[in-house]
Amino acid sequence: MNFKEFINYIINTVITPFFSIFLGAAVVFFLWNMMGVYRNNDNPEELAKVKKQAMWGIIAITVMVSMWGLVNFVTGSLKLNTTDRINLERFERPL
Repeated sequence: MNFKEFINYIINTVITPFFSIFLGAAVVFFLWNMMGVYRNNDNPEELAKVKKQAMWGIIAITVMVSMWGLVNFVTGSLKLNTTDRINLERFERPL
């Protein structure tokens, strides 16, 4: 296994699922807090608390999307192939 294959393996098996899971969790956290804003519309103390948490959800989403973009930039710069493509030519039937 050479260096490119090792980096490709790490990106495909560790980094991409990690970012996907945490980005999904950040979106769920943000949406949950937005529902809290809707529920605690009449209570100013709880509303301030939930708005602060919603802001942290936005920050988490921004950081995760930025990191995902950084990984894509690095893989594009190093010309790494991070997609596992299936060679469909061997499955084609002759006409």
